Amino acid sequence: MSHVRSRLAAGKPSSALGSDAERTEAVFEQVERMLHDAVDASGRSPESLMGLARFMSIVRASPEAAEALYREASTRALEILEESWSGLIEALGEQEKTGEATLISERAGQIFPGSKQLTEARTFAKVGLRSS
Repeated sequence: MSHVRSRLAAGKPSSALGSDAERTEAVFEQVERMLHDAVDASGRSPESLMGLARFMSIVRASPEAAEALYREASTRALEILEESWSGLIEALGEQEKTGEATLISERAGQIFPGSKQLTEARTFAKVGLRSS
């Protein structure tokens, strides 16, 4: 923020600087509140967390806050991916599309080795991992 203020000071009289900087900060505070509200309203969805993380990183110059938000978004996104791949494997198995279910199962297994949820999906779909 000091960078923005110094740039404003270079091009504006000091009497206008305070009001411009105050208006800018008020807008940033309003945007930040809206982003926090979106995170809360979404149940902390990965997309909303990433939006707030970008704001914190770029506008607020707070990489520490952004890091925590990005970590939470990543964790939540991986949980969704694991659950969706498990469901897809099961749905493919129900349709006897075992080849495709096996391919997805193998890809998922690379990212989530030892996943109980994926193991249960494979069992349900009657697919296993191919031998290397």
